[in-house]
Amino acid sequence: MTTSDSTTIARPMADTDATTNTGQDMAAPLSPRTRIARLILIYHFILIGVSCVFYILRGFDFEEFTSLMGVLAPITALYGGAVFRFLGRSITEPNLAAQNGTPINSLVKWLVNGHFIIVLTLITIKALAPNVLNFQDMTMFLTLVESALGIYMGSIILALFEGKGEK
Repeated sequence: MTTSDSTTIARPMADTDATTNTGQDMAAPLSPRTRIARLILIYHFILIGVSCVFYILRGFDFEEFTSLMGVLAPITALYGGAVFRFLGRSITEPNLAAQNGTPINSLVKWLVNGHFIIVLTLITIKALAPNVLNFQDMTMFLTLVESALGIYMGSIILALFEGKGEK
């Protein structure tokens, strides 16, 4: 009786292990492009969300908030448009989603993360410590950061999410 019980118990465990391994094999890891695309979209929506929260908490008045959205919204739309175009094309062109040909190194990750941190820091300092950074200074620094890093970010976005010419 003990032998038949151990055999009965062992079979479902073996079947469970086989099912688990098959499930892991079917889930492919995200490509570097997809990871960077998610980061870019998440970061920009966080920036807009944090700005809205600071506006509600009276960190910005109405004019300052609309000016800030005037700076953040076009940049988010630009990056988001490129990312959504890539994601849309990856649905119709499966080979595009599987491409990992573009090298994603630490510099690209540093630029994406650094860009987000700098912009978030500027917005936060202005909202929480207006005596340290007034709105005009924040706008000037934000424009400087977006202009300087935006050129590089634009090149990265173009390199990551534009398909290679068809032959």
